[in-house]
Amino acid sequence: MGDWLKLTEEDIEQAQQTVRAAPVLTEALVIYADDLPASAPSSQLTSAGQVLQITEEDLTVVPPQPITSPNLAQLEQLMFGLINQARAAHLPGWLKTVNLRWHTGLTAVARGHSQDMQQRQYIDHTSPEGVTAAQRLGQYGITYLACGENIGIVYGPNSHSQQGIYDVHHAFMKQPRSLTNHRGNLLNPVWTHVGIGVAYAPSGVLLITQNFMSAPGAK
Repeated sequence: MGDWLKLTEEDIEQAQQTVRAAPVLTEALVIYADDLPASAPSSQLTSAGQVLQITEEDLTVVPPQPITSPNLAQLEQLMFGLINQARAAHLPGWLKTVNLRWHTGLTAVARGHSQDMQQRQYIDHTSPEGVTAAQRLGQYGITYLACGENIGIVYGPNSHSQQGIYDVHHAFMKQPRSLTNHRGNLLNPVWTHVGIGVAYAPSGVLLITQNFMSAPGAK
């Protein structure tokens, strides 16, 4: 956990240059039930190397489970807490942006994108009509200096509970240090705000969108 504790002003400047040049958009991370051994649900996770195109077969791999739907708002807050815990553990305490602030506008955008992907069966930062993550924020009237987005998806039994949130978070954090992957997006010192949107399908699919932005003056 000590790699980000050595963050310098040069690291922050590099992060600022990177995210202001273009939105930080990572390839969707997909977790299947077969990736998770029964004895250790979150110890072995894999990420997809390509953008996943969901088919009807993908959505029916796991039959409907005889349980109630999860509370999506609670799952979003769980992930919000995990993000700030990770930032507190990996970023130096003198940074003003260690703890990200919850942003209702970003959350609305993230929820809308997760629901759209779930309903129309695609996984991408860009909608089938070509609307990008940055354009979605603009359509909602959100102003920012820089933005980024993470997408994660869980299939199988863990999608029906909080375990799916833990699976995605641990998979993000297992990635190597980089400013351009899911882990780097989550820990980027430039971000000031985050919004999280979760969508759920009883067939066994949990979709998570994390929207980040740098907007020091925003509430």
